This record gives sequence, C-alpha cells and structure tokens, in this order.
Amino acid sequence: MTGEGDHGDGTEGSRNGTDGTVCPFCAVGCRLDRDTGNGAERVTGREGPANPDGRLCEQGLHAFDASTDEHRLTRPLVRPDGDLEPVSWERALDRAVSGFERVHERRGVDALAFLGAPRCPTETNYALGKLARTLGTNNVDNRARGCHVAASRTLESRLGWGATTNSLDDVGGADVFLVVGANPAARQPVAFDSVVRPAVNRGATLVHVDPHRNETTRLADDHLAPRPGTDALVVSLLAALVVESGGVDRAFVEQRTTGFERWRASLRERDLATDAATADIDRDTVATVAEALAAADGVAVATGTGGDDSETADALVNLLLATGSLGRPGCGFVVLRGLANEQGAVDAGCVPDRLPGHRPVTDGSARERLADEWGQPVPETPGKTEDELVDGFGDDIGAALVVGENPAVSKRDADALAAGLDALDTLVVTELSPSETTAHADVVLPAAAGVERAGTVTNLDRQVQRLRPPATPPGDARTDFEIVCALGRRLVGDGFDFGGPNEAFAEFTRVAPPYAGLSYEALETGSHRWPVSPGPDRAGGDPFLYADGFDTSDGRAAFVTVTPGEPALVDGLRLVTGDRAGSFGRDGAVDGSVTVHPVDARARDLADGDRVVVSAGDATVETTATVSDAIRRGTVHLHASVADPLVRRGDGRPVELRPV
Repeated sequence: MTGEGDHGDGTEGSRNGTDGTVCPFCAVGCRLDRDTGNGAERVTGREGPANPDGRLCEQGLHAFDASTDEHRLTRPLVRPDGDLEPVSWERALDRAVSGFERVHERRGVDALAFLGAPRCPTETNYALGKLARTLGTNNVDNRARGCHVAASRTLESRLGWGATTNSLDDVGGADVFLVVGANPAARQPVAFDSVVRPAVNRGATLVHVDPHRNETTRLADDHLAPRPGTDALVVSLLAALVVESGGVDRAFVEQRTTGFERWRASLRERDLATDAATADIDRDTVATVAEALAAADGVAVATGTGGDDSETADALVNLLLATGSLGRPGCGFVVLRGLANEQGAVDAGCVPDRLPGHRPVTDGSARERLADEWGQPVPETPGKTEDELVDGFGDDIGAALVVGENPAVSKRDADALAAGLDALDTLVVTELSPSETTAHADVVLPAAAGVERAGTVTNLDRQVQRLRPPATPPGDARTDFEIVCALGRRLVGDGFDFGGPNEAFAEFTRVAPPYAGLSYEALETGSHRWPVSPGPDRAGGDPFLYADGFDTSDGRAAFVTVTPGEPALVDGLRLVTGDRAGSFGRDGAVDGSVTVHPVDARARDLADGDRVVVSAGDATVETTATVSDAIRRGTVHLHASVADPLVRRGDGRPVELRPV
C-alpha cells in the first residue's frame, strides 16, 4: 500500500497548518512537530488553525512518548493455545479472518462487532464502518459517540448537525460564556487561553456551572455548583429569568423559531426561590447570571461530559434561541469533545445508527448512495452501541475487531468483562503496546502511533486537517488504516484497495454530504471547516452554521418544553468524576486524591492528607483525602482514571468514604 508515509511537500504557510502533524491527544487540533536540532530531541508547536501562535499545552509536549515507548508492539502476535506468540503478518491476518468467517458462518453477521477509535484518522474509522456494513451489519461504534451523545443528538435533531455551531475564533466574540459540566481550562487549555481568557480580559462574563471548583472556575465571574442532576433545572431557571426581564431577541424568535409561546408558558413553573433551593445554589448569583445573559449581545455555551444529558442540552438550546445566539458570529454552542478525532469518527459513520455524513441508517436515499459507491447493499437496521456490544461479548457477540481501544477498562464489572472477553471465539486487537484488552486477544496487530499516521482529523469546531507524520512505526508495525484495509480485502474483496488515505478520503467526500467539495490535495495548503460553501469569503469553510436558516424541514428551530427531573437523593456521598485531562495514558501525571468537603470530612473523622478507602459495593479505591470546599457538600471528586473501578459499578451511585 502506498501513500501512508507521505509527509507532504513541505510547502510554506505554517499559519494555515501545513507544517508538522496534529497533536494526537485532545480535540482542539494543535499542530506540532519533532525538533532534533542542537543534538536534542523535543516537541515544538507549529502555527495552525487551533494554535496560531504555535503554543502547546503540557500534554502536547509529550506527543511522541507513545512513539518511543520501550514496550511498543513491533510484531503481530497470535495465541495458538496459551501465550501470545510472534508470527508473520500473513499468518496473523489469516488467523483473524478465519475466526471472523467462522463466527459469520455459524452465528450470522450480527454476531460480529467492530469498535473504532476516536484517536484514529477519519479514513480509518470510515474504512472500519465500511468493513462492517459491506459484511452486512451496523454493529460498529466508537466510545466518543457515547461521551457527547446527548448534546450532539440534540443539536442534530433541533438545528441540523450534531456538531459545534461556531468556530473557536468566532465564539471568542461572545459577551457571556456559560460552561456547563466541563473544565476546558485543564482539558482544552490552548483553546481556553486563546479564546475564553482574552475575551474575559476584554470584559466578557464567564459563568461556570459545575459541582467541583477547578481551573476553569478560577477565571469565572460566577460559579454555580448545583446538586448533581439539576443542571437542566438551573438552565431553565436562567431562561425563565431572561424571559421575565425582557432579554428575548424578539426579531430572531419570530423569524427563525417556532413554539416560543408554548415554551414560555412552561417556564411559569420556574420560581427563583424554590428552584435555587432545590439545586442548592445561591439565588443572588442566579439572578446576577440571568441579568448578564439578558443584557448580552451574544451568548456562547459549552458543555462537556459532566453536562451531557438531553434535558440540559435542550434547555441550553432553548436559551440560545431565546437570546438569538445562533446563526451569527460571537455566540453558539460548543461541544467540548475530548479526544483528537471524536468529531471525525462520528462524521465517518463509525456509529451504529448513522452513516457517513450523519444520515440515519434508516434513510433509504443515503443507503442507496453508499450502495452505489461500494457496490454492496447497506443494512438498514441500526446496530448495537459499544456498551451493548461489550455486554454481549461471549454471548450475542462471537467475534470482535477492536481498533486502538481498550474495552477491558470500562464502566462495568471487571470480572464479568474479563469473562466475556475470554468467551469470544475471536478477539482481534490493533494496539501500540500491551493492554488489558490485548491480554485476552487471540490476535494482536502492532499499530502506528498518532504521530506516525497520515490521513485527516476533524477537531471540535469542524476543522479538517491533514496529518503529516514526522515519525515512522517501529519494526513491523503498520497503521490502523492499512490493517483495516488488509482485513477488508480478505473478508469482503473489492472496495479496500485504497492506494492510501488520500483515496479513502476522496471516496468519503463522495458519500458524506458535509465533506462534499473538500479534497485531500487542497488540505495540503491549509485546513478547512465543513461544510464547504462556495465563494472566496468562505474559502476556509463557514465560521458558523445556520446563517441562512436551520437545517430542518422548515428552516426554523423549535423551542421544546423541558421537564427537569428531581435531584437524586442518596444515602451516602455522590461521586463526581473529573475528566481525563492530564492523563492520556501517562502514569503518575494526575492527582489521584479524593476531594471531600470539610463538613463531610468531619462527619467521618477525616483530616487532609489521611489515607482513605472510597468504596461502591465491593469495588474500592485506596487514596489520599484532600479536604476542601472546592467540592460541594454531599459529593466527592475523583479523577476519572482513578475512579474507574467505582464507576464500573454504576455512575452516580452513592459511595462510602472511610479511613484506612
């Protein structure tokens, strides 16, 4: 296969993102390169669309760590009986294919599972989805879909596209930033410092809604720390106060929306004193925030996994519609995606119920478009989600291809999951280094690291960029794209003879409407945001969506009634997990302590620095207590990577905290 190692022609114009590659960690999309000058090797930032000054965060400075890991897999491995043994690529691929064919023949195509990776290039995820669907199943998914499914599907159903509405630069013009359930100052620091911090320094208002005071809160003008489960109530209360104070953009509402009067009537149930007490937040702060929202010319909201539920997403969209903060500059809805190519993986159709370009699998015209391109019919029944597939390992699912992921570490009982992995007839894993999942695999295929791959990625504001790998895979390792295509040629036949990711990208743009008009060659001289619009003033893609109407049947966006649920009352402490900022697979790079409110600490006779056990059922984590009012009373905070054993028992369940 040719083209995988193509680094580009080294043309000038680094400001447009033509130098180096894209950071393989978060979804901001910073450009970087390897500098070996003066006899020392280091990572340097390159000017790009997401980091115009070439700045990198601490994580970006470790972009090449995985490439130089001494534990890298460099040869294919097969488990003939007991231990994994190195073999040739031909033998490893034959073993993988024979296992999939055996399960397919005996149990049917829906006994196959395909798990993609939001860190892999778009072309890899596209090829994986194509492999699943040309075999006859929609059992393909990636974990990024579940991380932001509520926000993205709400945006899709109500506005048109399941993606951030405005460019990061464009959002910087907002008067008010409302950040809900996220910590972008730590998770997306380059974007936060380039967009939000300068805006706040110019006078914009930053409001942080999160039960845990963190790095983002430090810059915030106002902090609301509601009870877990009351975010939708808080946002609906803010909207009610905005309406009451006359902060509605009447012209926008009349020209671009429907259902306003019905929605406004539903807000009569909101009461400042009652709702503030229910959410346990300061009513004066709520009133202050509402005043800022009502007076703003533009409001920008941003959500992370902590605020990703459909009621909260609906309430936020209602708020943006009421204030006229969509379809123009200086406002919008930002989905704070976490991993490098989460948006691109979803765009590519590496999900069980959407085809490339976000069309439902039930859309006959979309399936016909793919069938014409692929020469194979496309199944119309939605597949199973990753959670459903993993839960079915060894039962409904007999063979799984796992591309660059580690499902052995997930939110479920570890022993039951290990048993399911072992019960699979065939488990094929592409991976950089040994993992909890490769320990159960029948075939392990050594894969390239993020800085060793060509292709494209799409960042959190729809910016499509080329990857130009400054490093090469060690030993016999191959890129995930090459591996998936090699399996596709053996399992399906025609359709996987791509000369490189450039040819796969060209095919992708023919079947995915948002990418129509983009070309791999054009991305050589600069990045481009989808969708492509004609005209010289939009050469880099639309900075914001919905300028000329929403992508709905009537071009309007409808207000919807939100019915906030009651907060979950639990006996014990509620576990709040932070995101994985600061980890990205690097051992020892995170704060593993549990943060507990002083009142809760005194009730348990705990002091700052004490060794403690956090437990949920029979799952336990031993760590150190950090006593601080940074966490609201009745909750405790753990970094996501530390909390994994507890979260497997069910996120949101009460936990116990006691001295060692």
